Amino acid sequence: MNVLTLNTHSWMEEDPELKLRQIVDYIAKEDFQIIALQEINQTMEAKEIVDDLFIQASGEMYPVAIKEDNFAYLIVQLLKERGLHYYWSWTANHIGYDVYDEGVAILSKTPFSPESFLVSEISDYANHYTRRVLKGNVSLEGKEWVVFSCHYSWWLDPSGNHLFKYEWDNTLPHIEKESQKTHLFMGDFNNEAELRDEGYDYIKTTAPQLKDAYVQAEEKIGSATVLSDIDGWEGHTDEKRIDYIFTDYPGEVKKYRVVFDGKKEPIVSDHFGVAVEFN
Repeated sequence: MNVLTLNTHSWMEEDPELKLRQIVDYIAKEDFQIIALQEINQTMEAKEIVDDLFIQASGEMYPVAIKEDNFAYLIVQLLKERGLHYYWSWTANHIGYDVYDEGVAILSKTPFSPESFLVSEISDYANHYTRRVLKGNVSLEGKEWVVFSCHYSWWLDPSGNHLFKYEWDNTLPHIEKESQKTHLFMGDFNNEAELRDEGYDYIKTTAPQLKDAYVQAEEKIGSATVLSDIDGWEGHTDEKRIDYIFTDYPGEVKKYRVVFDGKKEPIVSDHFGVAVEFN
């Protein structure tokens, strides 16, 4: 099975239409079974649409209609034009940059049952610290997967509050509730792998069954997913690995590759993506 995660930084990049097409080109080439996307934006004032491949998530606190410039919707439509059909769901986290509904999405080759759940202490839609996770129960290749598209907060906010710890603690019950299924956490965790006693170590301590696909992979190509001081990481100019795929998949992780890093694929976002192939 082949999966991809990418924080798209949608509509925030220069020449976003080109980068949209470049993302679609790569997905079409690799034919991923499951895709998790973060910072999936749509203009709040854009026209509402209906799409027969969209699946509304349960658990929404403030359901937001899909708009015609929803970045995931456009990806799905361009893939459909190529004969590739992805079912998809999206949940809004908060207002981004005063003009966008910002959220996370899951795309799957097969229909699935999505659920949106609040993980942050804050629930105000206008507050950028409001965070929701999108979960999807997906049946693929005879196995039941529980897929999570995640965009968590930093370990601490400027006041010293433990944002990520609170959010991860609210995620853990969803692992325990479906303990017999295979879990796949994909996304932007906003916590560096190299920093000890912060978010990365907290995941390993509280959910030791979840393994970092990078660590488990037989073949590794690339590591860092951010190279500069992007939004939220001002002043942190060093490269860092903050986008992950964690899983309790019992089989082998055949290949881990950083993508959209300017090497084989163009850079399309302020984050690189991660593609993983399971045996």
